[in-house]
Parts: sequence; C-alpha cells; structure tokens
Amino acid sequence: MKHNKKRNTAFLYECLIKEITKAVVRKDNARKESIINIVKENFSKGSVLYDDLQLYKQLMETKNLKQEFASRFIIEVKKDWNSLDRKQIFNQQTKLIKQINESLGTEVFGNFVQNYRNLATIGQFFNSNSVSAKNRLVLEDKIKNLVMIKENKKKEANLLHLDKLTYNTFVNKFNETYQHTLRDEQRMLLTNYITSFSDNGLGLKGFMNEELGRLKREIDSLTGTAYSDKLKQVKQKLETYSNAPLTEEVVKEVFYIQDLIAEIKKWKSQ
Repeated sequence: MKHNKKRNTAFLYECLIKEITKAVVRKDNARKESIINIVKENFSKGSVLYDDLQLYKQLMETKNLKQEFASRFIIEVKKDWNSLDRKQIFNQQTKLIKQINESLGTEVFGNFVQNYRNLATIGQFFNSNSVSAKNRLVLEDKIKNLVMIKENKKKEANLLHLDKLTYNTFVNKFNETYQHTLRDEQRMLLTNYITSFSDNGLGLKGFMNEELGRLKREIDSLTGTAYSDKLKQVKQKLETYSNAPLTEEVVKEVFYIQDLIAEIKKWKSQ
C-alpha cells in the first residue's frame, strides 16, 4: 500500500515537534513561537486533528496486551477512527499543510521522524477499508505485533499536568533531597515542567532535547576521570529519555544527573 505522509496526522505533528527542537537549539525564538502557534491552532484539545492524533497515540503507546485483547483493541480503535468526520479532518490537514509550506517551508516534511515506520503502518491500517482482505489482515497483524511488544521496564505514565498542589508537592520533595540553591539548568528544567500544561508540553520537549544533548556532551568531556565507567552508564540512561514520555520521574532523574555532572566537573577543576 502507498502511504501519503502528509495525510498522516501523527507524522505532521511529529515533524512540527522536531522543528521546534531545531528552533530551540538554534535559539531562533521567532520561528519557535511561530511553530508553537501553529501546533496550538491545529492540535488543541477538542480540535479534529487532536482527536485524530489521539488514536494514533493509542496504538503507538499501548504495549504488552494479550493476543486476544490486542485484536479487540485495534478493532475498537479503528472504529473510533472511522467515526470521526474524515472530510473535516482532510480539510484541516490541507489547511495545516498550507500553513507549514507558507510559514515554515517544505523542508519541515523532510524532518527525520524516528518512529515513522510505525506511524506509516498505523496510517495504512486506518485507511485499509478499500484494500483486499489479505492486505487488511497483514496490516492488522503488524499493528497487533506493535501493541503486543514486550517491554522490560514498566510503561511510564503520560506527562501529568500540574496544579498548584502538585507543584508544591514536587518542589517540597525536591527540596528534601537538595538543600542547596537550584542550579540554573535545574531551575530552567523545573520551570519548563511546571508550565508544560500551557503549551501541551512543547516547551518542555524542546528544552529537554537541548538539555539532553548538552549533558551528553558534558559526559564526553569528562572521559578519563575516575568516574568514566559510571558516566558511560549515565549517558546510556540519557539515550533512553529521547523517546520516553516526559513524566515527573524522568524530570527527577534528569535533575539528579544535572547535579552529578556539575559536581564531577567541580571536583575535576580542583
């Protein structure tokens, strides 16, 4: 089956997220704000593209289902996809594609999306009503394998939005561990996490992409120290965050790593 990636809502969303990351790294605030506004306009909760995107996410993020339940699950998700106003979604996709072309440039569609193959398979599965029974079964098997994949670690919860009480709890817990003043990078991480509810986590994603890259570069610069082996393990841990949901636990672990690297750098300079 052919796959039109520009008609894959999840692909369009991921391309924009990648473009935000690039804008953050380049410190191009004007472009970053432009992309965020496009995402907010098209993917805000209640919009047709938001509803369409959630169905892609259900198939992408669900793991470890038993075989009999996996079959029922993907059928129900497909029913939900068919129940959406496909004409309205097509029109909104057309509007979004035009916005990207005119405001950002066609190169956005060339962004590397790491999970593209799975997104394309899901897109083909959703649009499989008119294909042969054999091809439909092949696609269904691919999706079942996707949601039945075994994972060694426990599936993390999606990014949780913080209200005032949750924020105070988070800060208190952190201060119990860190009695000293927060480092600048820790304050920025905490601030981005606290305000993530206002932009669907886009600012946090952009900051985390930049910060993870910085931390890995810092680790590379510390090779040859007594902590080299441990730092290699830390770097491997950082790699796992690239595709992980940005949960409170991930943010806490990055806090610890920020502090660890700063202390080793301080020790090395003495």
